[in-house]
Amino acid sequence: MIDPITVATIASALVAITGEMSESLRRSSYSPIIREMLDFSCAIFTPDGDMAAQSETIPALLGAMPIALRALIEDHPAAELRDGDVFVSNDPYRGGTHTPDIHIFAPVFRDGRVAGWSGTLAHHADIGGTNPGTEGYANRSIFEEGLRFPPIRLFDGGSPIPSLFRYIEANVRDPRATLGDLRAQVAAVKLGATRFNELLGKYGVETVHRAMGEVLDQTERRLRASINVRPDGTGSAVGFLDNDGVGNDDIRIAVAVTVRGDQVEVDFEGTAGQMTGGMNAPRTAVMAAVLFAIKAVFDPEGLPNSGGARPITVRLPPGTLVNPQFPAAVSLRHLTAQRICDTVVRAFADLYPDVGVAGAFVGFSSLAAEGRSPRTGATTVPQDDLGGGMGATSTGDGLDAVDTYLGNVGILPAEVCELQYPIRIWRTELVADSGGAGRFRGGLAMIREYEFTDACDVVAYTEQSSVEHGAWGAAGGRPGIPAEILLERLDGSRALITKQRFGVMAGDRLVVRTGGGGGYGPPEERDPDRVAKDLREGKVSGAAAENLYGTRISSG
Repeated sequence: MIDPITVATIASALVAITGEMSESLRRSSYSPIIREMLDFSCAIFTPDGDMAAQSETIPALLGAMPIALRALIEDHPAAELRDGDVFVSNDPYRGGTHTPDIHIFAPVFRDGRVAGWSGTLAHHADIGGTNPGTEGYANRSIFEEGLRFPPIRLFDGGSPIPSLFRYIEANVRDPRATLGDLRAQVAAVKLGATRFNELLGKYGVETVHRAMGEVLDQTERRLRASINVRPDGTGSAVGFLDNDGVGNDDIRIAVAVTVRGDQVEVDFEGTAGQMTGGMNAPRTAVMAAVLFAIKAVFDPEGLPNSGGARPITVRLPPGTLVNPQFPAAVSLRHLTAQRICDTVVRAFADLYPDVGVAGAFVGFSSLAAEGRSPRTGATTVPQDDLGGGMGATSTGDGLDAVDTYLGNVGILPAEVCELQYPIRIWRTELVADSGGAGRFRGGLAMIREYEFTDACDVVAYTEQSSVEHGAWGAAGGRPGIPAEILLERLDGSRALITKQRFGVMAGDRLVVRTGGGGGYGPPEERDPDRVAKDLREGKVSGAAAENLYGTRISSG
């Protein structure tokens, strides 16, 4: 038995350790995707791989690391581990999410045995492969998606393995950034191991392990209690991807959620088969989407640790896009994972109408490019990801221009972009009238205009580029507008893009407009004071206010 004060103190210390790891990684990383956009996570684990604490800067990584760590432990039993070992892993078929997301793990030794693990997971701007930035909607197999590491040593007993670093350096487009980011991850993992060892020294190994076990049990009990107070039943929903990346349209994702007692089952029976293109979602990515949705519905304030996965059963039919078979391509799994999350949320809204929420923009409009640094002339890989409107709820308007649900990455700051990459950003603005009208309005889309200052090889893509696949309205609310990408050449030619790879020259521009969130409730029920405020702030145009809310304004 361990007293609750000690449990709470150790739990807080573990969370603090992951926060310090996160700050170390952010401050020492080379690439803006980590340093500015915060596409990474840090965690501390029990000896057998349960995640005891996580600093989840991006929810897409919720629960991701334990799956990869258990694959590592299976390959490398405790008897063959040494103090100072550091492992690297990114294989989507061995617990990874996609190849750009690289796991770094280190065993934490105390009194000659493994007492826990320290780990980080970070998105790298490029890890080789066919496309700049590695990700590719049209990839046909995992072999096009850059370097793939099973769980292997990066450091052996405290000493780096130079041949592995040289191998990585020879196979990526921007080795300075990639190796710098890897070293930043290693530094964060070592810091986590040091702080965890200090905690073990203060309280003793047995006490800390008991406290970690109790923290996991508390999270499980808390979630089960929240599930148990809800009525049993089943809800279902269907969502669609625009296409599979190579031309086949309307890719179906079917979800049924069943609540029975204190457990939840999520079943993807009826989902389309694995895709020819690169947007399949491996198990780890699907689990992150499911964990996020269930946490949001039942226990949004609960700690993110492995205890939260225990009441959940997920059925993933083999050979479908949610359980692809090797060597299916998975590098753009985030587009699919976002749509999965949106569909799971909709299924819960079908089961529980009080989960009052409209659809969000989950299209994740992005670009990656290969060009030359304006400062050094060396090859560099800019990457930017743009969010859109959050769906309105039964109690308020949706958030504007955010990377919704699993995303949460920040946009690339214009100043950083222009210093580091051959790109000038002319504008970053909200789009009036883009959120679905309703009693509560959907969040607004954003528009960003890029000008290339040198020749680049560019990959640009989005989902939700059609009205039928845009963010859905709820309870009489209107849908959000779809996304759009426009390529404007210096010669005056223009072309709309949904998913495309193309070359640009200096002076060419790319205008990316994301999608808006869905509205909630009938527009005629909107408070006229809210409409007036939207007009003052430029979020709604005069014409839209008159057409959608005119009666209410005049009566106010």
